[in-house]
Amino acid sequence: MARLVIDPAWRASVLAQGFPEDADLSALERRRLNAIAASTGLDTNQTLHKGFRLGKIKALLPLTTTLLKGEALQAALSDFWAQHPPRTFYFLPEAIEFCDFLLARASHDPYLHEVAAFERAHLELQRARTDEPAPQAVRFVHHPSQLLGPLAQGRRPVSVERRPCTAVGVRDAQGQAQWTLQE
Repeated sequence: MARLVIDPAWRASVLAQGFPEDADLSALERRRLNAIAASTGLDTNQTLHKGFRLGKIKALLPLTTTLLKGEALQAALSDFWAQHPPRTFYFLPEAIEFCDFLLARASHDPYLHEVAAFERAHLELQRARTDEPAPQAVRFVHHPSQLLGPLAQGRRPVSVERRPCTAVGVRDAQGQAQWTLQE
């Protein structure tokens, strides 16, 4: 039932063809789930879920979403969601996958890959795990504080100085990411 909400393409397939024959469903379960799939109320749930996903992406990737904004963000998310239907209600893995998606694509934005790589690395340091996360290294072409500072204030950076360096992040004893620059 959850997949009907989080995966609109799968729901459309169910509406067109019914549930797969190999689905372990009784006749009663099939009828009930087909009725739910056809329900217009499910459209509202899908819209709410999409809005919640967008909100979580913005919360987990504030610098990247500030940089992209508006139509560019909507286009990137639409492409990403079309190629990566949700598989879980957990949003951290989706945010990391979105960063990977952005990093694999060509971009006309001179800062996008650096910002997405930084936020991806930061999420890896914050990810819950039983072992200590490996240090994360992000290669910058542009001056990190001139690039990230304005984004953290909700503004797009302008004319950022080129300053190749590497930021290395580790998780401290309190579980927070700490970053140092290496020239």
